[in-house]
Amino acid sequence: MFGVTLADIGRGLGWFAGINSLFIAAAMSFVLVVIFGKTREIGRHAIENTSASIVLYVINIAIGLTFSHEIFGFARKVYALLGIPSLPEDFWAGTPVVLTFVLVIVVKDFCDYVIHRLMHTTWGWPSHAAHHSDTHVNAFSAFRVHYLEIVLMQVNYLLLLSWLQLPHLYPALVTLVLAHNMYVHMDLPYTHGRLKYLIASPVFHRWHHADVPEAHGKNLANIMPIYDLIFGTYYVPRPCDAPMGALKGGIEDKNPLAILVYPFQQWARLLRAAVGKPARRIEPGE
Repeated sequence: MFGVTLADIGRGLGWFAGINSLFIAAAMSFVLVVIFGKTREIGRHAIENTSASIVLYVINIAIGLTFSHEIFGFARKVYALLGIPSLPEDFWAGTPVVLTFVLVIVVKDFCDYVIHRLMHTTWGWPSHAAHHSDTHVNAFSAFRVHYLEIVLMQVNYLLLLSWLQLPHLYPALVTLVLAHNMYVHMDLPYTHGRLKYLIASPVFHRWHHADVPEAHGKNLANIMPIYDLIFGTYYVPRPCDAPMGALKGGIEDKNPLAILVYPFQQWARLLRAAVGKPARRIEPGE
């Protein structure tokens, strides 16, 4: 039923995944410097933030190589025990692959929107804060994700595609998501014009990372901004000139270890507050 193994994932991502994807991000930054004249991409602040993103990415790869088999094996067992009815195995017989892939994108992005919205709540935010900690958002920011969030999203993809009887599309889906994710984090002036509600643009996503109150919890769709339009979270007032990151919320931007432990510190703080004990303030970088 589940139908996807770690080997499938590895083959599907191919040369685009793993450490190799860092070279793609580096090429994107090179384009920003050479073609768009954004020399701050090679400034000290950018290098320090990018280095932190790379360290987090390497740590996530190491954790994944160590624990992914157990995590996804457990997810498969839980999914089987739940006995969730799936579509018939021959449901998509004769349907063009392109059409089924588009359907998967539409359904997947709705699920991502819901999960992303939950991540911007009090209890969901700590695991998602790592991604918002970057104060110099660029292609490398796509790799700045806490491993807890990675597990949640990947299990969601596997469950969704297994229910749809389309697990064979998982590798292509992950590759597309990764490519688009790097693109929307680039400091580019593109809004996608008439397609702005169908395909997320760099301007759209940059507002999502803006460290200003009016942008918090906005632009939550990963690929299709139409979900934000429908549910009232669309926010693109102008080209984004706001500061990036989450320093105002006390989240370190250049210390990978502080970023990794932040969720556990914050949840401990929330639990102490929930049981009525005074919560010690967590200082940035602590």
